[in-house]
Amino acid sequence: MSASDDSMTPEHQNADPAWEEANQWLLRLQSGIMSEQDHQDFVAWRRRDPAHELQFRQAERFWHALDGLGSQVRRVSLPSEVVGPSVKAFPACSGLSTWSRHKIRWGAAAAALMVVTAFAPSLWSIIEFWSADHHTRAGEQATVSLTDGSLVHLNTRSALSVTLSDHRRSLSLKQGEALFEVAHDPARPFEVAVNGRMVRAIGTVFNIEHNGHRTIVSVLEGAVRLFDKEHAIEIRAGDRVLFDDKQQVSAPEPFSSSAVTAWRRHELIFDQMPIEDIVAQMNRYRTDTILVLDSTLRAQLVSGSLALDDPAHSLALLQRTVPFRITRLTPYLTLLSL
Repeated sequence: MSASDDSMTPEHQNADPAWEEANQWLLRLQSGIMSEQDHQDFVAWRRRDPAHELQFRQAERFWHALDGLGSQVRRVSLPSEVVGPSVKAFPACSGLSTWSRHKIRWGAAAAALMVVTAFAPSLWSIIEFWSADHHTRAGEQATVSLTDGSLVHLNTRSALSVTLSDHRRSLSLKQGEALFEVAHDPARPFEVAVNGRMVRAIGTVFNIEHNGHRTIVSVLEGAVRLFDKEHAIEIRAGDRVLFDDKQQVSAPEPFSSSAVTAWRRHELIFDQMPIEDIVAQMNRYRTDTILVLDSTLRAQLVSGSLALDDPAHSLALLQRTVPFRITRLTPYLTLLSL
């Protein structure tokens, strides 16, 4: 699959950036950790542009509606013939039968519950993200230059905190992905805390991907040590390890450096990767959310590459490789089904 085929018309364009900003402000307000200055900045943001006020009100209505739909689903058991097939196809015509409209409402409610339970970030994650020293929004990448000469390249939706002292260089990757180019300084260990563990390097290049509960540490140059409670694992150039917050660290295994660093070129390279994982990666670059409804579709393995700087076009290309139905439930929620 190639991302250079321009003959495919994108299914829909990205949402207005003001929508994402509105949701970020809404989450910060809900977190309860905003300072007086934050509140002043929020008021200024709403007054700066009429579109900001409009998007914020729409965000409030959207999430209130989702919460209401989720409550309906929790109160009433869905008939087995409604959950699944009914969500697969929402007729575009207005002359729907009463039963069709009933199925659409329950399909929307089921999808809403999936959003609320599976994709809504926890309060602690929100606090961690906004309290970090550096963070990037959906589709944004950034490079942080440290005073010791090291560089940290942040991928989309990433949050990083940094503390440098005379004796130690301590960083914490709260979420997302980062490529570290470490300046050589044996007197000051370079340490990155991530997912309950610590990665230590002196002079090397390595990549850490930490999304959800899964973390991958990939070493491109030199070597690092991963400290797992009382154990230490050495990871050399060309190897990676995987772990989550419950399981032991995997044994070092080889990886494709081109695939791991593809995000620096705004690409996603995958080899026999499940659709579910591909969509999860795509969601990091989108201001809306894609949900894969069918378990069979989620498990479908695909190899190829996609351009991450054109999410709508990439979704259309993925659909060409694995035929599926795209249902745009709202401008901010898209469903995939067989």
